[in-house]
Amino acid sequence: MANLWDVTDRDIDKFTQGVFEQLGLWGEGGAGTSVVTAVARSRDVCKLKYLTGAAPVVYGIPYYL
Repeated sequence: MANLWDVTDRDIDKFTQGVFEQLGLWGEGGAGTSVVTAVARSRDVCKLKYLTGAAPVVYGIPYYL
């Protein structure tokens, strides 16, 4: 996972927390969730979901945690 452009805002922190929660790494979440699915669902958490939320992308083969 990487960002397509520099993002230095609290929005990306909310995004990261959302990804961790979706994967079950932080708090309660769904085990067996794909990283790609977690990233897609966490984009809605961002205040600027079409700017900050669109920066993170997943490279490679989707995997599950």
